[in-house]
Amino acid sequence: MLTYAITIFTGAFLLFQVEPLLARYILPWFGGTSAVWITCMLFFQLVLVVGYAYSHLIATRLQPRMQAIVHIAIVCACVLLMGTLALTWQSPITPGPNWKPPDPDLPITRIFILLLVSIGLPFFILSTTGPLLQAWFARSHQGASPYRLYALSNVGSLIALVTYPFLVEPALTLRAQAIVWSLLFVGFAIGVGLCALSIRHVARSDVSAVDIVESEDLRISGPTRSTRILWIALATVASVMLLATTNQVCQQVAAVPFLWVLPLAIYLLSFIICFDNQRWYRRSVFHPALAAAVFLALVVLCSPNASIIVQIVAYSALLFTICMVCHGELVMLKPHQRYLTSFYLMVAIGGALGGLFVVVIAPSLFTGYWEFHLAIWTSLLMLIIVLMRDPNSWIHERRPVVAMALLAGAIVLPELIGVNSPVEAIRRAAPHFLPALAAVGLMSAVAFQRHSQLARRWPGSIVQACAILGLVVIGGVLLVEVEGNRANILIASRNFYGTLAVYSVDSRNPEGHYYMLRHGQIIHGEQYSAADERRQPTTYYGPDSGIGLIMLHHPRRLARIPRDRSLRVGAIGLGVGTIAAYGMPGDYIRFYEINPAVTKIAENENGYFTYLRDSRARIEIVPGDARLSMERELANGNPQRFDVIVLDAFAGDAIPVHLLTIEAIAIFLRELNPDGVLAIHVTNRYLDLQPVIREIADHFGLESGQVHQSGGQLVKPSDWIVLARNDSVLGRAGLASRLKPLDSRRHVRLWTDDYSNLFQILK
Repeated sequence: MLTYAITIFTGAFLLFQVEPLLARYILPWFGGTSAVWITCMLFFQLVLVVGYAYSHLIATRLQPRMQAIVHIAIVCACVLLMGTLALTWQSPITPGPNWKPPDPDLPITRIFILLLVSIGLPFFILSTTGPLLQAWFARSHQGASPYRLYALSNVGSLIALVTYPFLVEPALTLRAQAIVWSLLFVGFAIGVGLCALSIRHVARSDVSAVDIVESEDLRISGPTRSTRILWIALATVASVMLLATTNQVCQQVAAVPFLWVLPLAIYLLSFIICFDNQRWYRRSVFHPALAAAVFLALVVLCSPNASIIVQIVAYSALLFTICMVCHGELVMLKPHQRYLTSFYLMVAIGGALGGLFVVVIAPSLFTGYWEFHLAIWTSLLMLIIVLMRDPNSWIHERRPVVAMALLAGAIVLPELIGVNSPVEAIRRAAPHFLPALAAVGLMSAVAFQRHSQLARRWPGSIVQACAILGLVVIGGVLLVEVEGNRANILIASRNFYGTLAVYSVDSRNPEGHYYMLRHGQIIHGEQYSAADERRQPTTYYGPDSGIGLIMLHHPRRLARIPRDRSLRVGAIGLGVGTIAAYGMPGDYIRFYEINPAVTKIAENENGYFTYLRDSRARIEIVPGDARLSMERELANGNPQRFDVIVLDAFAGDAIPVHLLTIEAIAIFLRELNPDGVLAIHVTNRYLDLQPVIREIADHFGLESGQVHQSGGQLVKPSDWIVLARNDSVLGRAGLASRLKPLDSRRHVRLWTDDYSNLFQILK
């Protein structure tokens, strides 16, 4: 039994160590966006389904001896493949640099191919460990429950997730992590071999006893089709909530392992609690907790100025309670161990369906991250359906206090959130949720038909009516929040790299009318529509900003010969092209932009932003990640020799960590002239980037200074940090007087591709 426990624990640990490891490794190749992690999650969920299906098939179709032979053969083939790849790559699971994407097209497909080649077979074998070894255990240890081994596997997964951002990532380079992981995988493979030997021994020595037990199991009725559908539905809702919460958090801060693993760790913690023992999940505790968590999340969701700590706490509490309810109800529906592998397969299918919805369907269906709102409402809908199906649940009992609480919540919630009244919430919600409400009604009819005495319990009907009323009101509140974000939108789009929306502001005032581009919740550009005003640089790029001062007071601007006054500018991040407003005849501005949707908007395809068209400079846009594009330019012997590089590639408030490491800065410095300047936009509501950049400046021996721009009409308060090898630009009149030294009160460790720490720079 100890061999099974150690092997299952190790397999789960390796399974969830390699997920952040590979995602962290390929993150800089795909723009540093949180969608990289979400896509990796979908890949792992799909492979998990394949692994569970394989486990189910061989556990139910093959004799134990043949099961052991087939599985050991696959494990040995995997070890040999990893050894072969180790000879050509830096490690057996980290692809070489020739796998970097040449352009930003088809990121999801490229991530899938990359992961399939690098980790596909090892991850498949790890994914089979839980259900297959538990099936072997159930066969060789008659009378012992294998479900606690499932909880043990989730403990291993949780430890892997918790230790990665706090212990593994800070202590080891990515190459060292991959090598250590591969060695542990070999140890795991030996454990699988020992378990296979034990099941072969049982197959030889105790066939008659096993056959007797199996013949008794045949008399146990299997789960119904509706029960299997509920297994999938509950797992799907929990998976959608997991990935939607990850998106909701990461898009506002940064795509870093801690913010990846926190939601996943909460998700796994609910598995551990629920599957360890059925008594840990109590409806009387977690159903009220879910109501409180939903209320708190709605308040935070409708409060645009909530701090990141408050957001993380509120959304984490909501995720935990929803997962506890979904997984708790799953445990209450779990079958006899004879149907163990099919149960796990249905759960895995549900998880994969949730991933497919968030990664593939939602971006084409929604223009914002509305799957988070949908997951909140759907989780409550699933709870009502499950309770309706269970004749012993509280929704069928005489509980007027519960009805009064539900009714009071339905009345008070809209007022607190900002909706005029519950009637308004119901009016907005009803047309959208009629099919779902019809499903609830159908489930109610089935419950009443099967248990006719329930129809005579009037108080139970009141509770059910109030629960459905609360469901409709919450749907209305969520719709109000969505509609508030969509008001006055001219263009709305969503793709792998985030959400974009163009707004028309103050359209009734011809002189003050302007267009605004938002990326998530953050303004990424504004421009007046009036012909005599639209050339003005606005938002974070005003004349008093760091980049504005450099463009206006650069020494080349004062040259006597006109052709010597031109500047070569590299801009990482396009926005609406505001920097082009500073372009003069002879200037060359080269924008690096990974998001093709941003390029379409900035190039005035829709007729709103004209900075690029109006600029007197020569403009060129390079598609793809700026760091990879610059690497290729340098490798091809084509350095750009920029006078100025502008680094402003924020996605919402999320920072591009891979562009703020010493490896990235080294690339930028190679693209600069000896007297060139690197201007970094560091305005952020949650993070203080000054200490990070100060350490970078000290590492490279660069001159530095910070510039603060005060707000004004269409000019936003902004903070910039400028770096240069010497004072030829930073010491010039008009700029030197505005520069302030970088704040040195907070010290952090130097950021590299292998290490970054957001905790140290939280405001």
